[in-house]
This record gives sequence, C-alpha cells and structure tokens, in this order.
Amino acid sequence: MTETVVIKDKINSSLEMNSAAVEFLDDVDKINDKDILIDFTGVVFVSRSFAQSYFTKKNKLNKNISEINISEEVKPLMEMIQKKFEWECD
Repeated sequence: MTETVVIKDKINSSLEMNSAAVEFLDDVDKINDKDILIDFTGVVFVSRSFAQSYFTKKNKLNKNISEINISEEVKPLMEMIQKKFEWECD
C-alpha cells in the first residue's frame, strides 16, 4: 500500500528551513509503508536549502518516496536539485 503525506499540512505552504526538511523526513521514515507519496499541493515556495536537505535525507531513507502535485513555480528548483543529486550518485 502507498501512503500519501501532504507536506503543507505537516510543515507549511512555504518550505524554507533545511531543519524542517530533515524533521519531516524523519517522521516519514516512521511510516510503516515502504512506498510513500509526498503531496506538494498548496506549497507556494521552496528554498534551495530546504530542497537540498530534502533530497539529501530522502536518498538516505530505505523507502520509495515520490513527489506529486508540485506547482509550476516550485517545480524548476525541485527538478534542478533532484537532478544534481542523481548526477552525484551515478
């Protein structure tokens, strides 16, 4: 089964602090399901430091985590940071 977590409901609609990304994914790691969707509905801003911490922590977890409903304003930054991490892991 896949668990869906709405990140705005857990943090805020503006994702700024890198510590918030780490704390959020620590909570996600406690979910029993291995497959998890992070729903970005309602998120209007993501800072570069949040995105970097998010992908750093995400890559360390033993879970299949995917993002859905990322707004057009937030998507370019998230894609850029994600590609950077994928490139570094290859």
